[in-house]
Order: sequence, then structure tokens, then C-alpha cells
Amino acid sequence: MRHLVKRFLEVVTSRGLGPAEQSWVNRVLRPDLAELFWLQAPTDQRHAFEVARRTAGTLGEDNTALTAALLHDVGKRHSRAGAIGRSLATILDGLRLPLPADWRRYREHERLGADDLAEHGADPLTVAFAAGRRPAGDEVDAHVWNALIAADNA
Repeated sequence: MRHLVKRFLEVVTSRGLGPAEQSWVNRVLRPDLAELFWLQAPTDQRHAFEVARRTAGTLGEDNTALTAALLHDVGKRHSRAGAIGRSLATILDGLRLPLPADWRRYREHERLGADDLAEHGADPLTVAFAAGRRPAGDEVDAHVWNALIAADNA
């Protein structure tokens, strides 16, 4: 719950990315993946940028990890729900109550984002992190995965 309250406050107080931040994103991401990034709401772009910045602080300039950080919430763009709608969707979903279509798409953002990224040929780490599920086996390094989780939850 604390994470959700923090995320809500982050959404309503966030600012768009500045020119230097935009340039950094465009250097990290392939052009087709950058297009997906820029389709996100500015608040989601800010959150993803901050997660990537924290990831870089832990892992350095690991382009695969930074790509995963920048695109992990890309599926949220399928919903038109704003901060309040997203919050209500999370609460209603937790109570197992029916959700309007836009709110269902928000709650399914992990699957939708992973599907988008897989269609664009994104690497397995990026697809898995967007899906919110670490794949079994050695496909994804545990240290990298844990650094991404920590950066998203910080």
C-alpha cells in the first residue's frame, strides 16, 4: 500500500523530461522502442526515467537493463485512466470488484506491455520485466533482476 501511495504522489507531482533527459533516453533505446517510450504519458516517462537512473547507479551503463527499466510500464499507455482512475482500479481490483474497460486495461498493463515489446523484438529481460515475471532458468541474471526490482520500488 505504501508503494501505491508513493506512486500516486509521484504521478500527480511529476514533471516531463527535459531536453538532456530526452536525449539520454533516445541514446539508450533503439528507435522503434523509443517510439513506444514516447507514447507513454509524461508521468510514466518520468517514472521510467527515474527507475533507469537508479538502475544505472547500481549496474552502470548496462544498456539491456536500462532498456528494461525505461520500458517496464509501457503497457499502461493502453489505458486512458489518469492518476485517480488508476488508483481506483487498483483498489477495486484488490477488492475483486468489476472494472470498466479502461481500468481493466490498466490492471493488465504488464501483459499488454510485454506483448508490445515482444512484437518489437525486445530482449528477454525487457519483456520479462514489463510482464512482472522473472523467467525460470538462466535467461535473466538474478543480480540484474533484483537491481531492477529495487530501482522500481525505491
